[in-house]
Amino acid sequence: MIRKARKKEKEKCYKRQERRTNRIAVYLSDFSEQTTMAHGGYGKRRVKPAARRSKSLGVEKKPKPKPKAKPVTLKNQIRSIERMLRKDLPPDVREAQEKKLEGLKKQQEIHSRLAIERQIFLRDRKIKFFERRKVERRIRRLEKSQRISSGQAQDAEISDQLSKLKEDLEYVRFFPKTEKYVSLFTGGDGSDMVDSRNKLRKQIKANLVAAAASGKDLEGIYIALVP
Repeated sequence: MIRKARKKEKEKCYKRQERRTNRIAVYLSDFSEQTTMAHGGYGKRRVKPAARRSKSLGVEKKPKPKPKAKPVTLKNQIRSIERMLRKDLPPDVREAQEKKLEGLKKQQEIHSRLAIERQIFLRDRKIKFFERRKVERRIRRLEKSQRISSGQAQDAEISDQLSKLKEDLEYVRFFPKTEKYVSLFTGGDGSDMVDSRNKLRKQIKANLVAAAASGKDLEGIYIALVP
């Protein structure tokens, strides 16, 4: 009996709460209708106007750089002068153009010769480098033994070897630029190889004498060929 009474009381409480919530909901709905009617209808949602974009100042476009004119080669200059000389020209103009053509051809010969020399030098410089190092090492070794030695016969023998090695060093350093390098230590010691080396030695000595007379530095010319 007690349990039934408690259940009934709980049910009554739930019903009272429902009534209260319903009343509050009705009251709130009536209040909202009154406020909207007082303001002239339902409140419209305000939309912010889109901000105007400021007109950006136009950036001045930089003018494109003009392509650089390609330098006229010697070959093209020679061709253009030769074409000009085929025409009927006044004598003074023809003479000036012929002189110019002669100078350009000389320049072309010098450039082609230097290109060949540089090509040969770059091809053979590795062999020449190692052979020069080898000869210089032998020279230093003999000079050291010459300082230590006390006998006269031994000194004469060492000085003879030193003179030969210095000739070999001269051969490597001042080998003709337009010739294919003939190695000192490879290729054998046949009669043909020895003859070619001896001819080249004579040519090197003649070049050194001519360079000394004109005040040129042959080794400096070799170094200038390296890029």
